[in-house]
Amino acid sequence: MSQNSEKLDVPAITDTSEKNSETGNKTGAKYAWETFKNLLKGKDCLKKYAAVFAGILALCFLLEIFVFNFKFFNSAFDKGIDAEPRIVSGARKSGDSIIIDDEAVLSYENLDRELKYLYFNPGGDDGNTASLTVSACDEGNSESPLSAPARTVSTGVERSQYIRLHFSGEVSRLEIRIKNLDGELINLDNIGLNAHVPMMFSWQRFLILTFLLMLLYVLRPGSSVYKIKTDLRDKRQLTVAVVLLIVQAVCFFHMIHYNQKAIRYHERYEHHGQYYRLIEAFKEGRVDIGEAPSDLMALDNPYDKTERNAAGVNFKWDHAYYNGKYYVYFGALPAVLLYLPYNIITGENLPNYLAVYIFGVMVMIGILLLLWEIIKKWYKDTPFALYLMLSTVFGAASILGYAIFKPDFYLVPNMSAIMFALFGLAFWLSAEKKDESGETELSSWRLALGSLCAALIAGCRPQLLIIIAFGVMLFWNAVFKDRKLFSKSGIKPTLAVCLPFAAVAAVVMCYNAARFGSPFDFGANYNLTTNDMTVRGFVFGRIGLGLFTYLFQPAGLSAVFPFLNVFEPSTTYMGLTLCETVSGGAFWIFPILLFGLWGAFKKNIFPDRRAYRTVYFAVVMMAVIAVLDAEMSGLLTRYFSDFVWLGFLASCVTIFAVYAYAGNVNKRRITAVVIAALIVTMIMVYLRIFLSGNDSIEAANPVLYYTVRHLIAFWM
Repeated sequence: MSQNSEKLDVPAITDTSEKNSETGNKTGAKYAWETFKNLLKGKDCLKKYAAVFAGILALCFLLEIFVFNFKFFNSAFDKGIDAEPRIVSGARKSGDSIIIDDEAVLSYENLDRELKYLYFNPGGDDGNTASLTVSACDEGNSESPLSAPARTVSTGVERSQYIRLHFSGEVSRLEIRIKNLDGELINLDNIGLNAHVPMMFSWQRFLILTFLLMLLYVLRPGSSVYKIKTDLRDKRQLTVAVVLLIVQAVCFFHMIHYNQKAIRYHERYEHHGQYYRLIEAFKEGRVDIGEAPSDLMALDNPYDKTERNAAGVNFKWDHAYYNGKYYVYFGALPAVLLYLPYNIITGENLPNYLAVYIFGVMVMIGILLLLWEIIKKWYKDTPFALYLMLSTVFGAASILGYAIFKPDFYLVPNMSAIMFALFGLAFWLSAEKKDESGETELSSWRLALGSLCAALIAGCRPQLLIIIAFGVMLFWNAVFKDRKLFSKSGIKPTLAVCLPFAAVAAVVMCYNAARFGSPFDFGANYNLTTNDMTVRGFVFGRIGLGLFTYLFQPAGLSAVFPFLNVFEPSTTYMGLTLCETVSGGAFWIFPILLFGLWGAFKKNIFPDRRAYRTVYFAVVMMAVIAVLDAEMSGLLTRYFSDFVWLGFLASCVTIFAVYAYAGNVNKRRITAVVIAALIVTMIMVYLRIFLSGNDSIEAANPVLYYTVRHLIAFWM
């Protein structure tokens, strides 16, 4: 019995142990993954977000170590080459250093080694940069050296100093051509072949990528955040909106300092200080900013650039000249609102970039107010997350992105005009309400504020006065159907609409008449610039070029950071066309605008016809302003801000309408498409900040430019 029991018991114990062991191993290996999958499939909860965020943190950490720092592992086992370069030209040796006299050429002979990395540190200050062109005789090019594209290295950006070489097999001879280091001294230790690339962990990239992926997960189409409907009367939502505004304002203030040239050097240019002289003239009771020199007045046509150059006259660039005096043809209202009070209080001149910043923050507020009024009036079921996303990208794409690229004097009147337009539309929309009996009531003070803001555009950038058409559309029924405006029963709201326009028009017309003898002449044609604006005229042949370039020109993309290139528009127009370099039309650069263009042809998705007309009018006005800018001034990048905000307004209303029109299943798809368009738009906004040009961030702030370049294009 005892033997049988032992035979029965022992195997039983052994089998159970092995089974438990296998089950334990299986459970231990898969339990975490199964739990994670179940959390993902379940409803949103704190545990789910904690698990996903932990996964994102781990993923981003691994990406930073093993992907973004692949050069560290790729060079870890390379053997450095102890070789001293021979000076071919443009430099001379001084001890353990090389003094660069001119464009220098250094050569390494008889290497017969495979080369993977070239290390070159220009030395000097952090902003010091050098352009290197590397050529080599390798196994595929033994007689004629293969020359690689030029690369820029910066003293302040360590990542730029390690250049991955891709020559074929063993290299017998390597030549380095060095530019932009005239007079600099380079230590020989700052040049190395097959150098080991150090681990360069970027906390900035890690944190930004982690935040963006977390944000993307929170805003994914199936997220529960879309169940929260927009209602800024809710204190929690209002708090979130205010926090978002503060975050945007802080980021904008930080980023607006990117272009140091626009901030510091442009202030020294005479034509960037026009508001400074204008407020001094106002304080003295004048509207002109000084007498023109006699040699300019003696010219037959002072607006002719060639005649001015031939006579060698001294004149104020980009000022309005009329009857022997100089004037500021840019809208004077920003000078009165900001520059004059600042000067009176501090005794100093307000830096132009600060004016851009102040108006930029007001644009952010105006967008939040306008979209809230649209939602409150027509689309009350709009998700709060969608409202926040659209408002953020609205500001960035319409003008704030360009303000970061070039925050100078020229942007001040544009930005102030957009600010007034946004506030004007928001007040007009909020003026019409229904009482308890369902009757339409008009708030006189809101009408007055809306009209005042719209009228003040004339003192900033008159082209944008075209938004008055929105007022006609919004209050059409109040005038012709309900008789709440321009009738005996609507005297008070009628006065509220008309008096602000009358008051502002009187001031502006008197100002124009005092300067140019006509109340309707704003003086833009008297500009002393590259062409004679007095004979520019309105030419039908420029319309197509303006529409195509501003709206439909394909983007100039490439595989090199910033991946978006500038180019000069091509035309066969046989006449004067003033063109700056552009990077593409608005619908290509900001694909979110395509929603508005599509919505203009989809009348049936808008239950309220005024919502549809808002979209339709915005798209039409977008095209009209593009044509006006092309005709009056030319094809200039900063003029995109005149009409892109209108396209964004049309797109926002269309997106709200489509979301309200669609069923629950389609809402996820719509959200996915909107998010994709917003992401691409924001990427393009950011890349446009780093476009090349005379006033580019690359030239003004090379350390920042090349830091961003190598953090994004880490494979370089």
